[in-house]
Amino acid sequence: MNALSGRSFVKMSGGGNDFVVFDDRERWFPRERSHEIVPRLCRRGLGLGADAVVLLEDDPSADYRMVYYNADGGEAPMCGNGSLCLARYARLIGAVASPTMEFETGSGRFRAEVPDPGDPAVTVWLVPPRDLTLRYRDLEEGPYRRVGFLDTATPHVIALVDEVEAHPVVEEGRRLRHHPYWGPSGTNVNFVELRGPGRIRLRTYERGVEDETLSCGTGATAAAILTHLWGMTRPPVTFETTGGIPLTIDFTPPESPSGDAPELPTDPRLTGDARLVYRGTIDELLP
Repeated sequence: MNALSGRSFVKMSGGGNDFVVFDDRERWFPRERSHEIVPRLCRRGLGLGADAVVLLEDDPSADYRMVYYNADGGEAPMCGNGSLCLARYARLIGAVASPTMEFETGSGRFRAEVPDPGDPAVTVWLVPPRDLTLRYRDLEEGPYRRVGFLDTATPHVIALVDEVEAHPVVEEGRRLRHHPYWGPSGTNVNFVELRGPGRIRLRTYERGVEDETLSCGTGATAAAILTHLWGMTRPPVTFETTGGIPLTIDFTPPESPSGDAPELPTDPRLTGDARLVYRGTIDELLP
């Protein structure tokens, strides 16, 4: 861990997901050792404790680049709540001077707005959703009223239940995450309960963390779009998260939202809180 000794970091929370964030514009972070280092950083009790590690890097054509590692050390292309945090962090450290910014990720280029760096409110415009499967009727059994899939920069299954608080999220999340439908890389799994035409309770099982997390921005986006295409919600949709911090998803509805192959909404955007919890310097981490 010598490469990290003396390095400064910030701990941030985006909608309930927590992240260790580094300024890596000088490219000092040992990416070739991510599978060794990141789990030690994210381990609760013996490390800093987090769902992921996020790096802010320079980019030749955008304001910055976001590099994201899940708690298991595997690199992921994008994270909605992580992008909220990194956008505010970029303003706080002076990497970006304007309230609006563009940043690169493994899923493409995104746009963010941080009206006031002293306020946690951030909005991120996501890439167009893709790979829609409106329903998996063979999975709609037992507690599931609807099951669908959508990639909103990361892949997500959305499973609609009547009582999400009583649902076995970890057990069912693990089962669906590894279902053959989604191949060896698997998927994130979100369980949702409708609480009104513009309000949803969300619980998420995240791959890479391999557990329930307190929130998921891209999962909320997928849930907002799928429930709209199922004829159950209309934008904007507010999500009640396990972390207790709401997320709001808005988008432009399609002109033809019905049928077996509906058009997808456009201009999806995620608004939530990106809070800087504390700053620190790494001294010693246990193996």
